[in-house]
Parts: sequence; C-alpha cells; structure tokens
Amino acid sequence: MILKLSLFLHVLSAIFWIGGMLFLSLIIVPFLLALKSPQEKSAVYRKIGPKYRTLAWVAIVVLLITGPINLYLLGINPAQILDPEFLATGYGKALLIKLILVFALVSSSLLHDFWVGPKARNSEKFRTYAKIFGRGNLIMALLIVLFAVFIRTGG
Repeated sequence: MILKLSLFLHVLSAIFWIGGMLFLSLIIVPFLLALKSPQEKSAVYRKIGPKYRTLAWVAIVVLLITGPINLYLLGINPAQILDPEFLATGYGKALLIKLILVFALVSSSLLHDFWVGPKARNSEKFRTYAKIFGRGNLIMALLIVLFAVFIRTGG
C-alpha cells in the first residue's frame, strides 16, 4: 500500500511539473508573444510565474522524496545503482541515466528560477538565458519521462 501511495504521489507530481512546463511553453508563451505591450507581457508573467514556480517546487520536493522511497520499496539500494552488474542491465542503465537527468534538471531549475529568471526582468541577455534554460529544462523533463518508461518496461 505504501508503494502504491508513493508511486501515485510521484507520478502526480511529475504530471503537474512537466504538464505545467508544457502549458507554459505551448499556451502561455505564444499568448505573451501576441501581446504588443511589454508592460502587459510583464504583468501577465508576474501573475502566472510565481504561482507556478511555488507549486512546481512543491512537486519537485515530493518527487525528490518519493523517488528514493520508491527505489527502496522496490528493493533497489543506493550502492546497487553504481554496481557494474546492475549497470550492465537495461534497467540499470535507464535508471542511472534518469537519475543523472533528474540531478541536471533540478540543478538547472534552481538556476533558472532563482538566478536567471529574476535577472531576466531587467536584462535582455538574461531573458535569452531564461528561454534557453526553460527549453532545456523541458527537454530534460521529457527525457526523464522517456527513461521512466524504459525503466517500467525493463530497460
């Protein structure tokens, strides 16, 4: 029962985080691009951005808690993840790649949300960086989903 609850919370949090990234990329950004006034664009983003960021970080924390719990409940310990025999399996390779991507995505999200993003308000250079980070984060998130599918299907 604990595994099912943990998996449910993990998947729900991933859906929220990645779904939110897709919504921002596919709906909000094109909407903002259609606005003529920079003040309007900024006002819309100031309303949406912080609210999504707060909820997204709640989802990230849930993912970072439930991920290790899920691995433990599935019988995978931290030492096993770097074991050459385990890594020789498709499952082991997919899990290691997913974990590396998760580390990279969380690190990149921290930079995007708390350093690049705030500087983007007043700097064209940082606006460009924020776009690059945002797109890169979405690509990494989708790759994580792909490797989660590989893990679920045995590698």
